[in-house]
Amino acid sequence: MGSKTDKAVFTVTGTTLLTFLIASRVGSIWILYPNVLIAVVLFIYCIRQIDIDASPLSSSSVFGLAVTLTYVPMDWLFSRKAHLIFYLRPDFLANVTTPVGIILSWLVFATLAAYCYQRLVMVFQARFIDASQGSRVGFMSIGVLAGCVTGIGAALGSIIVYGLGAGHLWEWNAVQVDRMPQIATVPAFVPVSFLLTFLLCPYFFGVTGKAKVTTGIRGSQHAGVAGIRCGIFMGAFQFFSFLLFYVWK
Repeated sequence: MGSKTDKAVFTVTGTTLLTFLIASRVGSIWILYPNVLIAVVLFIYCIRQIDIDASPLSSSSVFGLAVTLTYVPMDWLFSRKAHLIFYLRPDFLANVTTPVGIILSWLVFATLAAYCYQRLVMVFQARFIDASQGSRVGFMSIGVLAGCVTGIGAALGSIIVYGLGAGHLWEWNAVQVDRMPQIATVPAFVPVSFLLTFLLCPYFFGVTGKAKVTTGIRGSQHAGVAGIRCGIFMGAFQFFSFLLFYVWK
């Protein structure tokens, strides 16, 4: 299906990649704000439409906000205390927290990832639900498959975005750990943590929609709760993945 919401999400994905490509050339954090504004305007426009396809975007926005608010304190520990990352371009509240432009960009990233997962579940259900006979295994398999695709996409996206921003917006591995494995210019623990985190989307979101009605399985989670779970796991996976590569270096 190619709904207006899907087109808006694809548009924001494209403008986000373009924004970080430009930021890698001009080295300015302020270039992030127009992209955030574009994302907010398009998302609000789609959510306000009387359209069933806008529902996943609405819950994805709540998810993204919860992820961001949960992860920000952990990123403060990573950057200010553990020195795993050093931000080169402060904007607002430079001495207090992570640059606001980057925080808002996280909100966009998390919203896109959550929407991708939920739409994939809807597409896979529509395509494979008859073959599964509405069984619990079938629905859970759909969630796992959607989580795998989302996790791989998040890992690849982190390599692209963090690679473009490296040396211009931030520096990873500011503690100068020798021989830290890298993919392009991105420490390997970054895409690994994104992959592991979003593989757990079925756990974050639980069973929703038709799957819950048909199977009677409990466990559907509010998007805010799912986002808090995701933010916690994201921080934990980044920290422990870093320790793993540090020990094995």
